[in-house]
Amino acid sequence: MKDIRVTDTGRAPYLESYNLQMKSFDNLIADKEKFGYLIITEPNPTITKGIRGEDSEIFISKEEREEKGIELIDIRRGGKVTFHGPGQIVIYPIMNLSHFKKSIKWYIESLEDIIILTLEGLGIKAHKKEGIVGIFTEKGKICAIGVEVKKWRTLHGIAINHEVVLDYFNNINPCGLSDLGVTSILNEGKKNTREDVIEIFKSNFSKIFNVQLKNY
Repeated sequence: MKDIRVTDTGRAPYLESYNLQMKSFDNLIADKEKFGYLIITEPNPTITKGIRGEDSEIFISKEEREEKGIELIDIRRGGKVTFHGPGQIVIYPIMNLSHFKKSIKWYIESLEDIIILTLEGLGIKAHKKEGIVGIFTEKGKICAIGVEVKKWRTLHGIAINHEVVLDYFNNINPCGLSDLGVTSILNEGKKNTREDVIEIFKSNFSKIFNVQLKNY
């Protein structure tokens, strides 16, 4: 059984978990026998702009961001502009795909399957959309996915809207899909705790990737 080490930072600045990602990534490069890490976090309010993101997709001024305590950070993940913040469960699988399957398509689809199963476990019917990365309900996008893969090692990952204040998304064109709307577990009428969601996610993650999770 492949071991994946799990770290939950709790509420933390975005760059704290980003730096932890980089450290974990470097460990996977240095030691080819390691399988990977799973970093779970709840970021402070942050707008991130991926490699396809445009400034025009950010509707809030620098002054307003500073007033509301929202950081703006350019990152290398795939995708466009998104928001991370309190009430989200952000999960970064840092994995060596050489030990699994050398396919980015397979990896992303596996993450999507894990999210659908997790939401199903909470009583929420969710689905994929053809040609769009992420997971949706009838009310809108409930989970964003953006990854980077280098030397078959993965970075970045998923953001599940747990009980995030949805008004935050009015400040951006979320993933270039503002017309599709945004929703959350709470908005779907489910009052699960953060711990509930994480435990169901971890169980599905273990099954889909056939790994054993160990707290680190």
